[in-house]
Amino acid sequence: MKKKLKRKSKKAKLKVKAKKIKRTAKKTAKKAAKKLSKQVIKKPLKAAKPSKIAKAMKKELKIKKGPHIAYIGLGSNVGDREEYIEQGIFLLSKTPGIKVIKKSSNYETDAEGPGDEQSYLNAAVEIQTTMDPYKLLSVIQETENALGREREVEWGPRTIDLDILLYDDDIISDDKLQIPHALLHERVFVLKPLSEIAAHAIHPALERTIESLFDERKADAGEKYDDELPGFKEIKKGVPDDYERW
Repeated sequence: MKKKLKRKSKKAKLKVKAKKIKRTAKKTAKKAAKKLSKQVIKKPLKAAKPSKIAKAMKKELKIKKGPHIAYIGLGSNVGDREEYIEQGIFLLSKTPGIKVIKKSSNYETDAEGPGDEQSYLNAAVEIQTTMDPYKLLSVIQETENALGREREVEWGPRTIDLDILLYDDDIISDDKLQIPHALLHERVFVLKPLSEIAAHAIHPALERTIESLFDERKADAGEKYDDELPGFKEIKKGVPDDYERW
């Protein structure tokens, strides 16, 4: 009888001890969880480092700080063509963020579009700008609209045509913009005025100077390098204009 009572008392003690261990374990677990949650809040996990490709893409998309040098081509074959060229340059010069540095002579060339169109006057200007290429594109399109540019007929007559020819040494090709201009290296009437003000500028895609591209196109036309191309007529020398008079 005494032995049975001793056994029962031992079992009871073991149960009490087991309960105490469970309570202690629960308390310890709660404390550990609470401590861990505080550490997570104080020290959040570090983000994974970007891959080399991601870094390269980010670097490529980053816009360089200005000012930038850009070259704009101008053309007109409607009405007072010289007036439209000068008005186009004037409006650019009065736009905040754009400074006109150089202007080429005006050159007269035969129209390449269909039908019996008036010949074109073509010129080029060098500008300094703080604008990115897309903002600059928007500005020149607004300038065209202000001077009555109509876009109903492709290759049709136009009061003014403005194109970004070069922008620093950038190469851009998307649905909105092509820099350098896609046909720059093929158009003699663009290369001629541009070579006057930027003979040593580099076509970033072809890695050749504007002067060498112009000389090549002259040779393709079967003319001597020191002769003027047929159809070219110099109208006005590239001297600084008093844009305030317009």
